[in-house]
Amino acid sequence: MTTMDPALVLYYPKHEINPKMLLEEYFSQHVPYSTFKESTINMQRCFYKAFSSGLVCGKTLIDFSLGPIIMHLISVCEFFEEISILKVNDVAIKELELWRNKDPKALDWTPTFKLFMEIKQLNSDGWKEEEEILRGKIKEILKCELRKDDLDSLPKFDCATSVWFLEMISKDHEDYRRNLRKINNLVKMGGYLLFYACINSSFFKIGKDKFHLLTCDESFYKKVISEEGFEIKHDENLEKVMISDDVDHDRLVFIVAQKVREA
Repeated sequence: MTTMDPALVLYYPKHEINPKMLLEEYFSQHVPYSTFKESTINMQRCFYKAFSSGLVCGKTLIDFSLGPIIMHLISVCEFFEEISILKVNDVAIKELELWRNKDPKALDWTPTFKLFMEIKQLNSDGWKEEEEILRGKIKEILKCELRKDDLDSLPKFDCATSVWFLEMISKDHEDYRRNLRKINNLVKMGGYLLFYACINSSFFKIGKDKFHLLTCDESFYKKVISEEGFEIKHDENLEKVMISDDVDHDRLVFIVAQKVREA
């Protein structure tokens, strides 16, 4: 069984990620194009296509994702009435709230919104309206450590999104399975899981800090998702395009799965 390498000192959520450094180094307008394509462009295309094609539908969404990222939510917010976001630590929540409240200290997501307008083949001048749509759809941003907290107080949702999340918080494959099972419990029968992750990753860096990523191959992702109550409806294997030593991975995977049974 693959487990967390003890030599990789930093483990999220025990060790907090600097959210501003995370956004600046992987998701801002200042990163190399190869990084932005992998972290943002390809992801937005995958998520938008899943909904615009009619493959996925629903009214309520719950999001489990790395730090304070919102790229995938930009892509899907028009298809939902309400979005709930769960984060494992306060710094990610604080950074999201800065953006939500239009604080000038928040990351400028303008390039990402403009990119999304291009993906939709619309004039990029409408990006501000898209940003306000997303702000208006976010119902709540909650703190929740999935590995520890009881989530029974939350309602069930039509859809759940997971982006670079489970492999960050899970110490081994059994821990991963338990965490996925908790996500299953928050999805309505017939609802959907949209999942975006790295294949065969083991770490990523923020500044000089190296953080744990649980190593999972594509067959493991598909097996555990299928065994924990979901039926895979669509999957894509995406090439690695990032030219950097800051993330150790082979490729990426995007999976759309429908809940067919309780886990």
